[in-house]
Amino acid sequence: MRTKPVDALTERDAALRGAERENETLYAVIKTVSSSLDLDRVLRGIVDIVTDATECHAAFIYFVEEERLVLRAASPSYRHLLGKLSLGLDEGLAGWVARTKTPEFIPDAAMEDPRMKYVPELEEERFQSMVAVPILDKAGEVLGVAVLHTAAPREFEEGVLNFLAHTASLVAGAIENAQLYEETRRRVGTLTTLTELSQAVAAATSREQLYEAVTRGARALLHADACRIYRLDDEADELTLASADPEEAPSSGPRPGGTRLVLELMQRANGRGHGGTGKVARTLWPDSEEGALLMAPLLVGEEHLGILCCLSKGGPFAPEDAELLRAMANQTAVGLKKAELIERLTAENTVKDLFDALAAGAVEAAQAKAADAGCDLTRAHLFLHIERPQGHGGAWGGLPVQLEARLRKLGGRAPMDVRPDRLRMLAPVGSTVADQVEAVRAVCDPIGGEHGAVIGLSDVGWDALSARRRIREAADAARIGRSLVPEGGAVSYEQLGAYRYLVHLELDDAPRDRYRASVESLVDYDERRGSHLVETLEQYLADRGSVTTSARALYVHPNTVRQRIERIERVAGLDLTDADLLSLELALKLVRLHRVRAEGTPR
Repeated sequence: MRTKPVDALTERDAALRGAERENETLYAVIKTVSSSLDLDRVLRGIVDIVTDATECHAAFIYFVEEERLVLRAASPSYRHLLGKLSLGLDEGLAGWVARTKTPEFIPDAAMEDPRMKYVPELEEERFQSMVAVPILDKAGEVLGVAVLHTAAPREFEEGVLNFLAHTASLVAGAIENAQLYEETRRRVGTLTTLTELSQAVAAATSREQLYEAVTRGARALLHADACRIYRLDDEADELTLASADPEEAPSSGPRPGGTRLVLELMQRANGRGHGGTGKVARTLWPDSEEGALLMAPLLVGEEHLGILCCLSKGGPFAPEDAELLRAMANQTAVGLKKAELIERLTAENTVKDLFDALAAGAVEAAQAKAADAGCDLTRAHLFLHIERPQGHGGAWGGLPVQLEARLRKLGGRAPMDVRPDRLRMLAPVGSTVADQVEAVRAVCDPIGGEHGAVIGLSDVGWDALSARRRIREAADAARIGRSLVPEGGAVSYEQLGAYRYLVHLELDDAPRDRYRASVESLVDYDERRGSHLVETLEQYLADRGSVTTSARALYVHPNTVRQRIERIERVAGLDLTDADLLSLELALKLVRLHRVRAEGTPR
């Protein structure tokens, strides 16, 4: 029987033992890679395994980060350099391997190789041999470089180089798994933050609550240094700072004239999240030196409410951050409209309760509601009353908004109680009462004429005690004004004259004498003929029988007044030179007033 030489057996056994060790080492690497998603822990384990398996003095793993090789794993003696030591992609053997994507081995006198770069922190003067292997992803792109150093010259066997290549492949898988895990974790965190933000927006019942939730949530989600919400003031066409996180952020708004720049930028961005630096960032953040700016418009349909923006001083935002900010801006805009609606409805209910308490004479309740509404009843004020113009169904149109805007400019905030059948307001006035009442009437008169509505004004008061009377005065002025200014306008209670004594007198309770019968015949005559006898008679009586004064007031010739007086006497069967003119005037006002009330249409 023939036997193999002893040398051949020894060589084969050695190869088998080497293969077994390599397999065991690769298994240990695989076990380490699959043991945890903590990349730092995995890399430390791989460095220890590789160091023992290759009997080298030091092992290093570099990652490619922002066009540099950053040390992310090393033997124990050099772990204090992790994250601090980096090389350019054009520096050292590691940089050469990263550029060429091929392994490289220097068996002796490593520092004499022209590709080497001396790094004092790594004590490379101690090392003679070096091997570097690229870490490639599935697409063949370089993720990093693994480097081994030995103090004595050494020839790395082919098996060792193959082992390092396999190890580098496993490291690449670990890196990709860790990145996938980190991306998944980040997405879960993003979704969680977005969900929490959505819940906070849905729960907010005031703008202040919404502002705080959004700025805090956006800053955390985008890892920004600061977040701000700017609101667009339509009247001033300017952006004003509404909220900021952190709270110590300055309260200054955009530089003068900066609103146009920002709005134009947002329009060019077509309503999407948009980044900006330099001029735009300094416009919104005048006190900021440098930083990446990301902003998105607060839009509800075509209505532009403002801008949500974040500032990062440490670097640019990620590409997907613009979409996240836009999603938050959309939720914020909807939340703002909801919060403003709630605030408006709450304010309207408070104002309604205020007017109801004032009209009922409930002074303490009225004072409490006035405090809630931000209304000072000790300041000089008067009441306005408007009844819906005849033939106007549904909404009031632009009358309430127009009236409130004009009165706000005149005397400050004017609480308004809008009901389907009537509108009431409390208008503050200045210290010179007479002038201010006339100023309010002058503001209201053209608005009433434009909308065909009669606006009644009360006398002035300074407390809640007289409010019940003055609310009734405004209502009386509006009711009587329908006969005085049928085309619409403003009538103060002081202007009513004798009508003030008749407005609450029922027609059936009034005397039915010859003066009342005469006036009714004149009213019927005017209705049939379209004449103006009643109007002429009332003016004539108010002017104490002066034809010239009445003609000027009626914008007619004195002869026209004389002719009308003659016709009045014939139709009414009166002799004005012998009649009780006071009784006649009261009868005329009473009939006119109750004709308007009964018919529901102005004459």
